[in-house]
Amino acid sequence: MQNLEKRTSPRQSLQIPLRFRVAEVGSTEPELASETSNISRSGLFMRSPLPLRVGAPLAMTLRVPTYLSGSARPDINCTGRVVYERHLPNGDTGYGIQFEQFLSLQGTSTSHSAVSPI
Repeated sequence: MQNLEKRTSPRQSLQIPLRFRVAEVGSTEPELASETSNISRSGLFMRSPLPLRVGAPLAMTLRVPTYLSGSARPDINCTGRVVYERHLPNGDTGYGIQFEQFLSLQGTSTSHSAVSPI
């Protein structure tokens, strides 16, 4: 079976700490901590301590290191959606997340296509 690449931008192998929660109405899932395994302009791959449903919307805060962000306030608030699940050799489960919006400190938002690549 052929594996067709669906990504619109290349992924970079970076471990960036993040916090996330399922952003569905009525969700009682707590905010959880993880880190990216890789990230790109359009999405990221991360592990989750709890199972996530493909299609689930997420609210995320990424703590981008200052050397990458160039900012003293490196937190990036964004939303995304789980687009795939992968079972890893060590028994963990990882998830591909597609970015939907990046939220600025002023509450305005930007689509992922307007954000500079990492």
